[in-house]
Amino acid sequence: MKLKAQKREVVGKKSKNIRTMGFVPGSVFGPKRESTNLQVDKKELQQIFKKVGGNKFFDLEIEGESKPSKVLIKEINIHPVTDEYMDVSFYQVAEDRKLNVEVPVIVNGEAPAVKQNLGFLITQFDAITVHCLPKDLPSSIEVDISNLNQPGDAITLDTVQLPEGVEWDSSVDPTSAVVYIASFQKEEVEEAPAETPAEGEEGATTEATTEAESDEK
Repeated sequence: MKLKAQKREVVGKKSKNIRTMGFVPGSVFGPKRESTNLQVDKKELQQIFKKVGGNKFFDLEIEGESKPSKVLIKEINIHPVTDEYMDVSFYQVAEDRKLNVEVPVIVNGEAPAVKQNLGFLITQFDAITVHCLPKDLPSSIEVDISNLNQPGDAITLDTVQLPEGVEWDSSVDPTSAVVYIASFQKEEVEEAPAETPAEGEEGATTEATTEAESDEK
């Protein structure tokens, strides 16, 4: 996958003019590259962002440079109302250095505990950070839940099989549960206390009846 880019001189508020021409202002930077201001075609950026998201490498072909740059989309800002692409930043990797990247979690299979209505599935991570060389970066982390049979059953990170050359980032607790089965909570219905009959109601004893009974005796 490739995306073409042009170097730009326009910065700041003047970048608005770039957007009206169908381009998105951006920049590229990395451990072996100083930050460079760029502009990319909006439609081409939208297409490639749908394919790669923020965790797949692609080639950024910068006008005037002989060799494509291997990059990730580091950050992309989209207007919350108009959905207009405001700006984008690309991270050019050093292919001989390990990096930390968030990778999406994909849940596969069906949990017997859920199927039998014994509990419900809780997913604690939508994405997890891994540490690896660019060439080893997985597109996702897949978790099979077909062995979750009872409430309390869980899959922890240290039981997930990672691809060769990939490890969890140091900020990740390997004992954390990726998914687990939670129990349904039982609703306790409290019995209302018996009400004491009000004065004058059936079963109530008034002073008048008490005195009457005393006279009869």
